[in-house]
Amino acid sequence: MTELVTECKKRGLMPFTNFNRMHVVPPCVVTESEAKAGLEILDQVFTIIDAHYEN
Repeated sequence: MTELVTECKKRGLMPFTNFNRMHVVPPCVVTESEAKAGLEILDQVFTIIDAHYEN
């Protein structure tokens, strides 16, 4: 989780985490482009931390 939060913050996304959970709750005033940018950041970060998991 530490790496997930760190990588998100490096990219300008401030995630809300609690132990082993990440809450994805954008504000009601989020624009479509902001939502897409946030999802792109999450995709990048999940790719990075995927190295810690085996199939």
